Amino acid sequence: MNTRWVIVGLSLMIAGGMRTVAIQIPGTKVDYFAAQDSVTTDNRGMVRIFEVNDTTGETFVRFACEGRVMQAYFHGKNPLLTPRAREIELYPLVVYQVDSQQLKTLKASGTLDEGGTPALDSLAFENDELVVEAFRNAGERVILRIPRLGMSELTFTFAVKGFREGLSRIKPC
Repeated sequence: MNTRWVIVGLSLMIAGGMRTVAIQIPGTKVDYFAAQDSVTTDNRGMVRIFEVNDTTGETFVRFACEGRVMQAYFHGKNPLLTPRAREIELYPLVVYQVDSQQLKTLKASGTLDEGGTPALDSLAFENDELVVEAFRNAGERVILRIPRLGMSELTFTFAVKGFREGLSRIKPC
């Protein structure tokens, strides 16, 4: 099974047993928190970039240091998979566009929520480095299009202002 754990809390993060409030980068749709595992000393920092049109704050791409590498996840306020598609591990091929460049695709896989239940509203990207570089190299925005089996396609816009600053605040994984 190609499923990663994903924790998708919106304002409070657990870091080494302490609750840490994510720090908003002023004038942006980006927040971050810097944390270090108290036992392993591994970086547990995280950066989130929120979708520009979602007023609920429930749609974002999360970049998190896990296992000493940067992992990328998408979390949406709407279901991305049907229960049947999730059961048979039929994940969408995500289409993305950096600024006005050519469209490209990314493979995605499933995630589990905090309780270990398969999530229907979150995806893990299979090429995390590619996702990080797309957001890091964008001048203005990254657009993600997620086709959904048996449902309409969803399109999300992420303004990247503040993303590089957020990454610099959490230090390399």
